[in-house]
Formats: sequence, structure tokens, C-alpha cells
Amino acid sequence: MGKYPSWYNKRKWHRTERIPLTVCVAAISKGTIFGASDRMITAGDIQFEPQQSKLHPLTTSIIAQIAGDASIQSQIIQKVATDISRQIQAAPKTWLNVRDIAELYRHYYEEVHLLYSEHDILAPLALDRHTWISKQKEMDSELLTKIATELMNHKLEETAVILSGIDLTGPHIYVVRNGVISCQDSVGFAAIGAGEWHANSQLMFAGHTKEKSVPETLLLVYSAKRRAEVAPGVGKGTDMFAIGPNLGSFAYIVAEIEGLEKIYSNEQERHNTAAIEARTEVERYVQEIVKRAIEKAQETKPPAIKGETSSNTN
Repeated sequence: MGKYPSWYNKRKWHRTERIPLTVCVAAISKGTIFGASDRMITAGDIQFEPQQSKLHPLTTSIIAQIAGDASIQSQIIQKVATDISRQIQAAPKTWLNVRDIAELYRHYYEEVHLLYSEHDILAPLALDRHTWISKQKEMDSELLTKIATELMNHKLEETAVILSGIDLTGPHIYVVRNGVISCQDSVGFAAIGAGEWHANSQLMFAGHTKEKSVPETLLLVYSAKRRAEVAPGVGKGTDMFAIGPNLGSFAYIVAEIEGLEKIYSNEQERHNTAAIEARTEVERYVQEIVKRAIEKAQETKPPAIKGETSSNTN
């Protein structure tokens, strides 16, 4: 192959990063895991909130909560679910480890990434991953270097997943963000998406730990999701789940959400009332400070200079 075509430099290989949407949150409480997600979905340039959950049970003890491009995530989750199904059929009495599922997700993330880079970079040059290797000796060195650079720098759109579950070693929460795995077990909670900061703040300000009570954690996870709704791109719909404390105990939380909403609304009303009372008290306090400062200034006012008048006359 000779010099690369003239249009090569003009082509934009990298996918455009878009504003992240959604929020997913999960927290551990005394061997049980609670989680909540909205329903906002990104598919290419389209953003919408269908009646479709972003909770993906992978086993009766492990669930995935996804954020990022729906098309990319769908491909990864489908491959992960198929692989897990094969493993369960081969060893139905073996409980899968949450860490192994996180590694499996990362494996298929990298596989999908390779497919996208092959389509974006190699296909326009009539190459694929195999011919790219076999034909390197025929390529111009400048073209070879440029293709290699583009392959190394190629990026998928932002993706993240929370993998929560219980295995033989207990409850675990893992986050895989753009193919990078992090274990959140010591922290005891995790959040992803556009509302990540708001949800995490709610959990941190509440001082959440893995030893918090089950009722307190359930309400806190719901509250974290609701708080995150102030972030652009976070939907109003809410899906929740619980896993634990026993293996194989995954369950959707549906009927209870109405009760949680009532408790949360009452709590917010009390908070707003307290905030108004606090502002009123602060205003009164500031007025008193100003008043005392004026009175003190008047008491310490220096005497007028002898012969000084309030106005000058000619």
C-alpha cells in the first residue's frame, strides 16, 4: 500500500463525548445491597426516558446498573449475560464471584472497543484486525505509524457500570468505568452518571457505612437518587432492587417506592420549613448585630471640636 489517501487526515476517528446522563446508586447495609437507577437513556444523539429499566440482573445474586451509550452497553451486557449463562449451565451449583463478573464485563468492553476501532479506523482503508497485521510490510511507514497511533488513541463514548452482588465471601460493589475496575467494598456505596456527585454527596453527608441499618440505608439510597434529579440528564422515573442477605435473593423493589416517596416528601417538607425558620432567625440575628453596632458607634462618637458649627457662613 502506498501513501494514505488525502481524506485520511480530515476524518475524525474519535467518537464525540457527550454530556453524561442518568444516575445509578448502590449501597451495602449489614449484608444486604440496595440500589436505585433512573430510566434516562442515551442512544447516539437521542436522549429519552422510556418505561425500560436500566437494572440488568445477571444472576439471582448479581445485578448490573448501566450508564452511558445504550447501544454500547447493550452489546457488552448481552455478551456478559451469554457467557454467564454458559458458566451456570456448566456448573449450576457454583456461585459466581462478583469480582469475576467485573473482569468479564471489562473483557467484553475491550472486545466491543476493538470492534468499534476496527470499524472506524481500519474498515475505511479496506482493512480489518487480521489484514492490518498481515499487510504491515506492504504499507508506507507514515501510514503505518498514523494508523497505529489512531488505534491506540481511539476511544469509545463514556460508559460505566455498577456491579452489585453477594457471593460466598459476602456483599460486594464494583464499578467498571471505561474498562477500569474499582472495588467499592470499603466505602460501602457507589454512584455513576450525571447525578453521581449529588448521589455520592447525599451518602457521604449522611455518613453512610456498611453497618448502617437496613431501613436507614433503603431510604438513603432512594433519597440519593431523588437528590440527583437536580442534575441535567437525570430522569424522574425510579427503579430499585435489593439483594441479600442470603445468596440468590435478588428482588425488585416496586410497591415500596410509593411509601418511600411519601417519607422522602415529608422529610423534604420538614427540611424546607426548618430552612425558612433558620433564614428568618439569621436575618433577625444580623439585624440585632447591626443595631448594636450602630448604638455602640454612637456611644463612642468623639465630642465636637470647640467652635465647630454644622454649617459655614461668609
